[in-house]
Amino acid sequence: MILFALAPLLLAAAPLPAQSGPSFACSTAATPIEKAICANPKLAALDREMAQMFGIAKESAFGSGPSNQLAAQRAALQDMRACKPPLNVCLETRYALRNQELAIAALPKAPATALPVLRRSDPAFAPILEAVQLWSEAPADADWSAPERAQSRTRIAALLKPYLTGLQTNADQSFGNSILREPGTDGITVKTIDDLFRSDRHFAAFLNVLGPYLDEPKLSGAPRTLPCAAIVRHPKLLDATGPVFGSTMDNFVFRNDCSDTLPPLPSLAALQTKLFRSWPECEGTIRYMAYSSFNRDVDAARLGVVEPGKAKLLPAREGVTKADLDGVERDLTAYYATYLHRAPAAAATMARGALSQLMTDAHQCE
Repeated sequence: MILFALAPLLLAAAPLPAQSGPSFACSTAATPIEKAICANPKLAALDREMAQMFGIAKESAFGSGPSNQLAAQRAALQDMRACKPPLNVCLETRYALRNQELAIAALPKAPATALPVLRRSDPAFAPILEAVQLWSEAPADADWSAPERAQSRTRIAALLKPYLTGLQTNADQSFGNSILREPGTDGITVKTIDDLFRSDRHFAAFLNVLGPYLDEPKLSGAPRTLPCAAIVRHPKLLDATGPVFGSTMDNFVFRNDCSDTLPPLPSLAALQTKLFRSWPECEGTIRYMAYSSFNRDVDAARLGVVEPGKAKLLPAREGVTKADLDGVERDLTAYYATYLHRAPAAAATMARGALSQLMTDAHQCE
């Protein structure tokens, strides 16, 4: 059965049959949860939706190789199995959250399938995701004044203008507006909607400040992540997911779904967990910027957006062994060679650079 065993239909992403039931055969339903899904048309529809989008999201955001969605799907199904009565309420919530995650992952490949799900679950965030999807269809740092992009530009501007207006007219959003209006070390300013189209960096800077100011999603706990496939196509969009406020507001900056949508890197995930577990006690809200910067380093390592590293001694950090670091470096080298098609020597240099940046920023408080 698909829901509990990830049966071949789901894993092979076969086309779903035209039906009103779930993605599995109700004739074999045996458990209370399976029977509840079969008896409830809304749950059955959510199950079909989940199976369809899981099939789309199985390929990694690189466009080849497996994503890490199988692990995420197993975790989601485990949550569903843990539902207690009233089953319909619990299952509907669990399905909706998982389908939101999968819809974000599937958006760059299948916008017509994903956007209705996103609009239903989080109408405050869906226009931003649609704008990101349209942006990702153009080349990196595209010329947005080109006639062939006029339609997409008009649509993106219409989608995002309300957010810019809010920043500029709502006193509660003045901090975000001041960040955009005052050029920092990067020299980026966004004062008009046309400024978004100057470069990927301008677009990313705008997205970077929006998270804390959005209305709450209709679905409590709905993830507000940017699709990693868009960042693969436009690496500078990774900056939209980094720290910018220097306060607890950085906890609400958009994240990304790269850990689920890129190929598995269990050794890197384990290192991330160990470093957070042994992170020293930090004071002041600026620490949230340090945590976010470190998470961005992990994302950059997954994406291969790294500076080449030299064979220097890596910083020692509590709770991390040399064997941990050697394992991550070895796995990153193979990962870059396999999925980014780097020569072995170049892949090894990239891996060292990624690990060096990550370990340098780990256990910092500001």
